[in-house]
Amino acid sequence: MVGSETFKFRHVIRRLDVTGETLSANQNSAEKYKDEFEKIVADNDLTPEQIYNADETGLLWRCLPTSTLAGGGEKAAKGFKKNKDRLTVLLCANASGNHRVTPFVIGKSAKPRAFKNVTHLPVQYKAQSNAWMTAALFKDWFFHHFVPEVKESFKSLGLPEDTKDILLLDNCKAHPPVDELVSGNIVATLLPPNVTSLIQPMDQGVIQNFKCFYRRSFIQGLLNADCDVTDFQKKFTVKDAVYAIALSWNQTDEEENHQDALTKVLDVVRSADNPLKTLPEDEVEEWLLIDENEPVEQELTDEDIINIVVNPQPTQNLEESDSDAETEEKEKISWAEAAESLNKFISFAEASTSYSASEIIDFHIIRNKFYTKRQKSRKQKDIRDFFKSK
Repeated sequence: MVGSETFKFRHVIRRLDVTGETLSANQNSAEKYKDEFEKIVADNDLTPEQIYNADETGLLWRCLPTSTLAGGGEKAAKGFKKNKDRLTVLLCANASGNHRVTPFVIGKSAKPRAFKNVTHLPVQYKAQSNAWMTAALFKDWFFHHFVPEVKESFKSLGLPEDTKDILLLDNCKAHPPVDELVSGNIVATLLPPNVTSLIQPMDQGVIQNFKCFYRRSFIQGLLNADCDVTDFQKKFTVKDAVYAIALSWNQTDEEENHQDALTKVLDVVRSADNPLKTLPEDEVEEWLLIDENEPVEQELTDEDIINIVVNPQPTQNLEESDSDAETEEKEKISWAEAAESLNKFISFAEASTSYSASEIIDFHIIRNKFYTKRQKSRKQKDIRDFFKSK
């Protein structure tokens, strides 16, 4: 769980090793803000359920350790370029850990080919030509996703509709001014500049552990693929990525430290019967952190801004599919085909020692739900056919 202890609801500061951004972080500003924050909490009588933090991270969603593409002692496969396909992922949760907001994912294509025939995505997905966060996208997330989800969470807890909520944000240039992020008693506030590595909850291991879970899921997919490493990488689509993002966010345990998360990934790697098995631990860790400093916003100089105004570029067609071009379009699976596959899987599970009796019961429950939905689908089709015949 994203727990209140690590979130530091009562005591915002966590002592960290002096590395990376922490070197330039202002400890005095962080300590001062801790006192200010505790006063805000006391003055507004806030509980952990009413305090949220959101932060963006860049995700190289189908990047593999370089050595896995060599197949031997080589450092990298000849002619292979490290995959740089990226998404921006916005993660948000409250201090009590009882509400994780649906991940907000930004890709380069508005309609990736891989999303064809997908009715429901497990994330909120938007497109931007460089997969960067913008002020417009952030406001869209705040008003159309964050606020409704927070209100629904308060309702489920039996809290009044006008319950106060505070959203902690860093000074990302893509974030709109906080006075534009107000919806009733739901407001945003900025953390002091240059201290996010010290006091921002999402920077205290949450995002790092989320990425460990994501890459473990990615590696497990590779180990179960009936193809070589490079083919798997090509076939792994943005649809696969967003499902892995949602699953990883649900599994992220902030009480778990980075070494524990790394160990879980290494356990998966060591079970591999391919070049993954020989990867040194330091390379695995380097891969886990490869996109740690991946930009999530466009940083423009004054010269860049003048150039954009003087020489505007044609708008990119975001309707075009992205780098899933290699992926073959799949026909929509019929109810009959799905039923056959589901029955085969349940028969496999029943004969396997890998599944417990309770898990097999769960599979049967899923099949019964499938049958109910299939019957409803047939009835709807019958009604449509009735009107067509008139």
